[in-house]
Amino acid sequence: MSDSHTFQERLPDLTGKTVWAIDTLSRVYQLFHALPEMSSPDGTPVGAVYGFARDLLDVVENKRPDYLVCAIDAPGPTFRHERFEAYKATRAAMPADLVPQIDLVRRLLFVMDIPALELTRFEADDILATIATRTVRAGGSCIIATSDKDARQLLSSHVTILNLRSGQPFRSIELEKEWGIRPDQVVDFLSLVGDAVDNVPGVPLIGPKIASELLNQFGTLDEILAHVDDVKGNKRRENLKVYADTARLSRKLVQLDCDVPLEIPWEAAKRTSPDPDRLADFLRELGFKSLVDKILTSARSSPLLSKTVSSPAVRTGSPQKQFLFGFDQSIDDRAITNIASLSEECAIVEGDEALASLAQSLNVPSGFTISTAFLDEPTRGSFLGIAIRIPSAFAAWIPAAAVLEASPGAERLRAILENPSIKKRGHNLKRQSVALQSHGIRLRGESFDSLLADYLLDAGNRNHTLAEIARRHGQKIDVLTTDSHNSLEDPSSSCEASAVTELVETLSNRLSISLEEAALSPLFTSVEMPLSSLLADMEYRGVRIDEGTLSRLSTEYAERLFKLEEEIHTLAGHPFLIASPLQVRTVLFDELALPVVKRTKTGPSTDAEVLEELSPLHPLPKKLLEHRQYSKLKSTYVDALPALVDPHTGRIHTSFNQSITATGRLSSSRPNLQNIPIRSLQGREIRTAFVPGQVGWEFVAADYSQIELRILAHLSGDQVMRHAFETGEDIHTQTAAAVFHVDTEAVTAEMRRNAKAVNFGILYGQSAFGLAASLRISKSEAAAFIAAYFQAFCGAAEFIDRVLEDCAKEGQVKTILGRRRMIRGVRDSGVRKSGSGGFSLTLPEREAINTVVQGSAADLMKLSMLRVDERLRRESMQAGIVLQIHDELVLESPPEETSQVRQILVDEMQSAMALDVPLIVSIHGGANWDACDKQ
Repeated sequence: MSDSHTFQERLPDLTGKTVWAIDTLSRVYQLFHALPEMSSPDGTPVGAVYGFARDLLDVVENKRPDYLVCAIDAPGPTFRHERFEAYKATRAAMPADLVPQIDLVRRLLFVMDIPALELTRFEADDILATIATRTVRAGGSCIIATSDKDARQLLSSHVTILNLRSGQPFRSIELEKEWGIRPDQVVDFLSLVGDAVDNVPGVPLIGPKIASELLNQFGTLDEILAHVDDVKGNKRRENLKVYADTARLSRKLVQLDCDVPLEIPWEAAKRTSPDPDRLADFLRELGFKSLVDKILTSARSSPLLSKTVSSPAVRTGSPQKQFLFGFDQSIDDRAITNIASLSEECAIVEGDEALASLAQSLNVPSGFTISTAFLDEPTRGSFLGIAIRIPSAFAAWIPAAAVLEASPGAERLRAILENPSIKKRGHNLKRQSVALQSHGIRLRGESFDSLLADYLLDAGNRNHTLAEIARRHGQKIDVLTTDSHNSLEDPSSSCEASAVTELVETLSNRLSISLEEAALSPLFTSVEMPLSSLLADMEYRGVRIDEGTLSRLSTEYAERLFKLEEEIHTLAGHPFLIASPLQVRTVLFDELALPVVKRTKTGPSTDAEVLEELSPLHPLPKKLLEHRQYSKLKSTYVDALPALVDPHTGRIHTSFNQSITATGRLSSSRPNLQNIPIRSLQGREIRTAFVPGQVGWEFVAADYSQIELRILAHLSGDQVMRHAFETGEDIHTQTAAAVFHVDTEAVTAEMRRNAKAVNFGILYGQSAFGLAASLRISKSEAAAFIAAYFQAFCGAAEFIDRVLEDCAKEGQVKTILGRRRMIRGVRDSGVRKSGSGGFSLTLPEREAINTVVQGSAADLMKLSMLRVDERLRRESMQAGIVLQIHDELVLESPPEETSQVRQILVDEMQSAMALDVPLIVSIHGGANWDACDKQ
């Protein structure tokens, strides 16, 4: 930060608005070196000015920002030079041919009415940081157009970096892929690595990879320096000690000032159309004839030249795509996706009359195809606009400002989007729905999603991107970039969104026919499509996190980890890097001479399974396991969850993945809530941080009892198993009695525990060897258990045989609702049988059994979710589903509805599917997620 200052500025309401902030000189330098030399009629170099003019016109025309500001580096030293005299001392002087172009760039901005902000003692990066900070504070989103890596510290769900050269957004996910860190770690990362361009020293021998490893291990620069003795590598450790002050100085140099004492001219920054004649005169002076011709030609032919841009009323047929200055996105020095066939088929629709006309055209039951363009995650402030296409009629692009404006025409359009009787087709409609909900629009009538259709047709394929679907169906995509998959999956421009609508429209008929031929249409229409809408509501609703609980746990876990480190080092007899498998291997096997359990390509394994097996032989392996558990939970959940809280809602909005697992089960990401340990103390502590969203509300959780075993009993028809469930007997006790040849009254707790392992082991095709390892018994004992199991439950053995026989013939398996999975490699019956009377199954064979049983359980859970949600809506309840984890549903409810919610869960979940055995649902409630398991 610079000298302490607090600048008060009255901020406008930027809710739903997008502010573009361009790093002017950074881009001009890029253009100067990228473009061929050009001169104006008087001989002045103008190549960089030409490129920048073209960029600005493209941003104004195609990106349609609500606000646009340019930041410029002021001449002279900055406050960073006061801290480090050699700051940027290694930079070469500005090229002579570029010097005169800077003033021309300033004139260009003036002519285009784009505010250019600069302030002595501050850099453009600081101004960009200030613009982004104030934009987010005012409820908007900010797109920073820069190639400067310092700006990565500003990334968030509302701040995206865009490289104007490549046209690709850079978000938190790209940061994690490239540097392996979070945005809040960027400053410390650069402090370690340094920056040769700006002469930021950093720490010698610390490159990007090492910096990432250190930050992932310790979290921050301060923690690295505080625990420098734990850093591996003698020279690296020594440098961190010697250059600690240098690293701290570097941090001061790379930290951007987010509160520059500069007033942002918000009113002037509102994006309006520049005066075409005035702009043409200036560009003509520089000799930019091609730009002038395009501007004037467009100005004569298009009425899009007013502060509120309007378009002719939408008509049937194929209206021409209209650009303010005739620029499309296929600019020669950029790699933007461009579907060539779209260039003449998409009309920009703005203004009340045009929006009303469009709404009227869309008001047909057959509906239309839609694609929503936004930057970064589908959260408030990133909405760019909507592309819409009606088959054999027209395509339209409606910028976000037009969609959200307070006019009768816009209201009619929003009503169409929210009308459930008008069908909407698209790709990943759930993601679009969440984006629109963030702006007050609830997309209804979702009837066809190409992502879900392709997933149902080939659930074993992990790639269901639109580009991949098109490729498999022989649909050519005419693109000018190698990143067409991402640009079509997450469209961030009118061109990309329009490309999506065209592809979906083309593919929808083919996919629909394929669904019908595979008998998957009922599952698609009645389960997956309505579930997508429900999941969108759940994602938008989110779940609240008690950050105070996580802060306390973070401190406790840090203290526990420190104590564990001391204990581990004492047991080893000396300090060593616990996170290093190589050093752990040396301590365990060389120094303590513990037996090598298994080997990897690099040497003896030290994974969790090995440490578990070594624990009875020495106390150190158990301590290592505990250290790993605390370390992982701290980094993955305790410290990571608060960073995922949306500042506008105070909630975490996890993504429920509907098209990832091959069995049909849902998964979640950002964060992955399904990996939180359920039974461990630490997992339960983390679950206490999940709380209802409103004061006084409660969680109500419902989960099925032994659902997969009940599914097995239904599908197999095994009479013993069915009888146990029908009479309410404990299935694990029944299994124990059969396996150990005793009466049920004689079954001990240990017998039941082993029988439970047998039940689920058999369910997933576990071999005698695998069962022996999990129960720590001999292979012969495990084989005897399996033989006794199949003798007692012969229907289960016949079911497994039948499923595998059908799979071998048909190449696929199916669930109760007809969900299918293609599986190859199932062997003949004789080969599958083991000598013990059980089965010796390969991976494809285990997958086949697992898919039928677990997939049918997933079918049941999805039906339950839809029934519960429909009942809540029908009875006008405030309660709603917030989480679905494994076989559990978690709802938040006001206290006056809790009793009714409990009854609804029992009624709807137990009657969701007609099975030959009863479905039993357990209901629990409490003030947090963990409390739901304690009743």
